[in-house]
Amino acid sequence: MLAARTRVAGAYREALSGIETSTCSARRGRQRSRWFVYTVALPHGVDRDETIRGLRERGVQSKPYLPAIHLMSYYRETFGHRPGEFPVCEDVAARSLALPFHPELSEGEVARVADALTAVLGRA
Repeated sequence: MLAARTRVAGAYREALSGIETSTCSARRGRQRSRWFVYTVALPHGVDRDETIRGLRERGVQSKPYLPAIHLMSYYRETFGHRPGEFPVCEDVAARSLALPFHPELSEGEVARVADALTAVLGRA
């Protein structure tokens, strides 16, 4: 299963190479990603929610990924965290998007997602 997920992640990496996004996955040394999700950080100034709507209109499901945890109600109420305390975290959270991902995703399906994202970002 790891090989299949790695294959899909590679297909995404190639299909998205021509558009301005960054992958939200890090590798260090001999560590390998387990690829349970494929996320991208949208370019600065791009509205993530509008991007999700645009993808949905093109038949592609996506979701916001990993909120700024310090802004979740528990942390706000328990520890008093407020917006602006961790600006880098808040920026990345606001731009992170999870794309469709599963081990059987075909290269054609990945290409369709990439084409939809390219169109939504206005680079079609």
